[in-house]
Amino acid sequence: MASIEAMGFTGIVFAILTLIGVEMLRGMPGWSADHAAVEQWFAQSGNRTRLTSVVLIMVVASIALLWFIGTLRRRLGQREDQLFATVFLGSGVILIGLLLTSVAAFAVPATLAQQVSPAAAADAYPAAHGLGMILITVIAPRLSAVFMLSLANLGRVTRALPRWLTLMSTAAALFMLIAVTTEIRIAWVLPMWALVVGIYIVSRRKHLAPE
Repeated sequence: MASIEAMGFTGIVFAILTLIGVEMLRGMPGWSADHAAVEQWFAQSGNRTRLTSVVLIMVVASIALLWFIGTLRRRLGQREDQLFATVFLGSGVILIGLLLTSVAAFAVPATLAQQVSPAAAADAYPAAHGLGMILITVIAPRLSAVFMLSLANLGRVTRALPRWLTLMSTAAALFMLIAVTTEIRIAWVLPMWALVVGIYIVSRRKHLAPE
């Protein structure tokens, strides 16, 4: 599958699944939740299922993102700048690793609750939750910024993307670089950006079709 339609739709799939996954993570106990509240939360099978489901959702989303990266590079072909293309590919692969590691950290207490006890999950929750949040709200946004900036520059150099989209990508990337927050909603920015790029590519498939 190497058509422009597939390229655009993989970005859209990544965006939708990631937004769903982030929204599901928002239901977790907060930073200040006490041990008893966390234990009670993990005692409910629905909450445990929620976190393990997020892992599966993000695995599929990551595969979609990897395919999106590969097909974008193939579409640019010989026109791509080697420097920006290398940064784009490298930051994308590292970003995928960060996203998967973060959701795995969030799911550790759910696994402990299932295999050991809700009390064990509550014991591990502060460390697991803290690691997941740092990865998804502090480190991943910076890699996302590099990822978006590199594609914006590739789009500008090759003229494969319109000026408004490269400017939007640059603005979103700068926001991700300077934003100081531990609010998980910052993880919405990357999938929303991917959704815009994917929709644009699908809508312009005839214009972008290879010669």
